[in-house]
Amino acid sequence: MENQYVCRFDIDFRLGDIEIKLNGDGQEVRFKFMIAFFSFPSLLFFLLQLWNGKMNETEISSFGFAVRYYFTVEDEDLLIEHSTYHELIEHSTYYEGEYITRNYKFNFENFVKAIDKGFSEYLQEQRSKGIPIGVEEDSHPLSKQVIKEYEEFSTIINEKKGKYFN
Repeated sequence: MENQYVCRFDIDFRLGDIEIKLNGDGQEVRFKFMIAFFSFPSLLFFLLQLWNGKMNETEISSFGFAVRYYFTVEDEDLLIEHSTYHELIEHSTYYEGEYITRNYKFNFENFVKAIDKGFSEYLQEQRSKGIPIGVEEDSHPLSKQVIKEYEEFSTIINEKKGKYFN
């Protein structure tokens, strides 16, 4: 079903990397970060800033990887521009200097709800495998701080519609 939004998480606990794949409206966007305990909460922070109308566009870059994501909210849509060095991805759309840029347009509400559901399912899967959740070590991808920031994100997006969704 093309309009269904699905999000999958993959965290490499040995390296601390995270990959987030989100499918919806016939598109797939991938977020790859090398510092999961820092980058995932940062992604949630920027999404909440957009959700609450504190900004309508933002850039997410660095986090130890040569990737840039530009987020813009227009009406009920989240526009994502993803730029990366051409050596880092297999298939290109067009070259812009040293970068390859891809553009996506998602329903913003469906996008954030898919992130929420995907991480919730990931946590359940990890619990069933016996992986500790909410550990004390701050640099752990599933530290108490990461879980706390995810729970705040989940609460906010599920309690109210946000600025763009009256």
